[in-house]
Amino acid sequence: MNKQALNIVVSGWEYGAGKSGTSKGPDALLKALQNHIELPNTPKHVDQTVEAQDVAHIYFPHLKRARHLLKHQSRLANTIEKLNPQTRTLLLTGDHSNAIGGIAGFCRNRNPENIGIIWIDAHLDLHSPYTTPSGNIHGMSVNTAIEMDNLDCKVNDLDADCISLWEEIKNLKKCNAINPENIVFMGIRSYEDAEIHLIKTAGIKVLFAEDIHTNGLDWALNEIQMHFKHKAQEWYVSFDVDSMDPSVSIGTGTPEAGGLGKEQAAETLQFFWNQSQTQLLEITEINPELDTQNPMAEAVCDLLRPLLGSTNRE
Repeated sequence: MNKQALNIVVSGWEYGAGKSGTSKGPDALLKALQNHIELPNTPKHVDQTVEAQDVAHIYFPHLKRARHLLKHQSRLANTIEKLNPQTRTLLLTGDHSNAIGGIAGFCRNRNPENIGIIWIDAHLDLHSPYTTPSGNIHGMSVNTAIEMDNLDCKVNDLDADCISLWEEIKNLKKCNAINPENIVFMGIRSYEDAEIHLIKTAGIKVLFAEDIHTNGLDWALNEIQMHFKHKAQEWYVSFDVDSMDPSVSIGTGTPEAGGLGKEQAAETLQFFWNQSQTQLLEITEINPELDTQNPMAEAVCDLLRPLLGSTNRE
């Protein structure tokens, strides 16, 4: 790939999660990358314009900080929408709720029926405000793409204002919902019953971490390739760093044991980067404030360097 033909977008929004610190993740990763390679283009920053005191009052316990999130994710979606859809994009984000804006902007330039989403993560992120146990919107990101409230598993009652905001967030795509059959999860090992119910009723493909360890990474990547063989030829690939095992690094908000090893993660990213269908790769949930051993930004830098180039700055 022509190294000049790459968009780099940075969004440090962190208020979709329950822990602060991910707003510093994208810049930490950029700094690590720039210590080793020449980036092909100047990153476009979608700056976080609210501070902690502005979001201290969450208003809706089942859709926390939704008003501020909607404003930020709308700006992110507009930024993605304006990019040349023929040029690949690397999206570096704070917490995983940024995928709401990322997917929304991605959808606006494309036929939603042809979009595939590969979600590499420890978690399913399939809750809605009706089912969420926490109210943190980074656990609802994929649901905003498929727009299935999962009312069969409803445990929360919402007022009219909350419902209206939720509909606005889902409608950021300005198009029809993504077909659930065009979603594939990889590396999953933490979930709630409501999410599993939705997986089964909607027919969403999930490659659990345990099955990857049992059957091998090549099996998992082949499963994904075959699943999309005759559909969804424009891919949004989202890589949450908690898809990796905490032995790699614990610099993320919700580490879960049993994840991908560093070599497996490197091979996974290389595989998707080599596929012409991959048009956007998101890297998310690096939290430098939680690093106590090997910095997560450095670990992820090691994964991305072979993808972006080998210009040596050392």
